[in-house]
Amino acid sequence: MGKKNAGLFTLLFLLVLTLLFPIELRSEFYKYIDRDGTIHFVDDESKIPNEYRDNVTVYEDKSGHLSEHERSVILEREQRELEDLRKRETEEELAEEKRQEGQIAQKKYEMKVIVKGNHVFVPVTLGYGGKEIEVLLLLDTGAELITLHQEIADQLNIKQSKRVAVRVVGGKVIRARLTKLSYVKVGPHEKTDIYLLIIGHRGPSVRHDGLLGMNFLRGLEYSIDFKNQVIKWKP
Repeated sequence: MGKKNAGLFTLLFLLVLTLLFPIELRSEFYKYIDRDGTIHFVDDESKIPNEYRDNVTVYEDKSGHLSEHERSVILEREQRELEDLRKRETEEELAEEKRQEGQIAQKKYEMKVIVKGNHVFVPVTLGYGGKEIEVLLLLDTGAELITLHQEIADQLNIKQSKRVAVRVVGGKVIRARLTKLSYVKVGPHEKTDIYLLIIGHRGPSVRHDGLLGMNFLRGLEYSIDFKNQVIKWKP
């Protein structure tokens, strides 16, 4: 067989092989989502803006290209998946916000106290004549009025008061002064124009500045967590 015929035979042989076993063309196209949530398809990675190149999905197109219909099907599927993802993320964010709001609301109605045995010492804010002081009062449901020791009342510079006689536990009568505070704040609660008894403290020193009585506590619902030293007020 001559060289010319041999070359022709080789060419025909390759042509037959191509027809029997077509060469599979492979190419890629790329998908990215911009900041507005719009999905883009491009056939060249260089067409992807730099800011989106870290979040690209690569597709292999074995036929060398996709028809418009195939692209639209993929686009619709991807868009649905994106919307479902956003919906789940939104629901999770709302659930987390609700949980955090619940925690904030719960903390608002809880306050730390000091518990010693059966005694509960409560931080209290007193306001009078433009002045404000922080005191520690013993929670006493047996006391009708808030009671403050004289040396602490002096810090408020109370000048107007009425002398009264007060019967205490055991039947003993003591001298005291009666006045009205501008406000009393305990945790989330505040009461205004509330009466206060001022007494001279005698005897050993105590760790509290007076008594938190029923004229503040009346009408308020609360529980005391003695273990964690917390008062839980009901809204």
